[in-house]
Amino acid sequence: MRFAICDDNKVDIRYMQEVFRRTAPGHALDAYNEVEGLLTAISDGVRYDLLFLDIIMPEQSGMEVARTLARIAPETSVVFLTDSNDYAVEAFSVKALHYVIKPLTDAALIECLHRLEERQHSRRRVHIFSSSGIQQMIFADEIQYAQSNAHYYDLHLTDGTIMKARMTQSEIQETLGNSFLPISRGLVVNVEFIRQLGTRSCILKDGREILLSRKNQEAIHSAYAAYVFSQLSQR
Repeated sequence: MRFAICDDNKVDIRYMQEVFRRTAPGHALDAYNEVEGLLTAISDGVRYDLLFLDIIMPEQSGMEVARTLARIAPETSVVFLTDSNDYAVEAFSVKALHYVIKPLTDAALIECLHRLEERQHSRRRVHIFSSSGIQQMIFADEIQYAQSNAHYYDLHLTDGTIMKARMTQSEIQETLGNSFLPISRGLVVNVEFIRQLGTRSCILKDGREILLSRKNQEAIHSAYAAYVFSQLSQR
């Protein structure tokens, strides 16, 4: 996993780095002493599993940064670091993983890691689709691909079943998010279901070879590379 610290106090950063070296030596840790560097890195594609944020900083407060992260990196969990309990209620409102009074101790870090593990296990994305007037909840990782069929999309699930949803390609793409690629006209594929992506075609895990949309080949490769990079950055 990959972690980060953002704190304007360099002494506090060095102290926390020592705590991490003792308690979580197998994980990558980046440190920022100003908000701009952190947000620039995230905007450039760096992804973190867990971010330790000082609440009181001169550029933006930790609360403001957390609200920004909720938009641009919602998969990143946040732990607030502070000298006071005064912000605990506000921290709860932005769904912080934890609220730690400085200094960060080994025990507090271990508790943060346990909470992160529990959150990640329960974070499978759920989508709600309407089929024949009935709403059904489906986990994103249960969908292999979605194929257009007249005015519907057939959702092909990992258990072999097919569910119909009355949606356009733009609607289904917006619903499923960037882990699903529009490979060709009317076909949106779960990136995890792609075995190999070639220059002009891709091979799915069921052995089928699908030709890529000619006009979108570059965009498909860019989106695939960005997704793979984001996954590797989190490990």
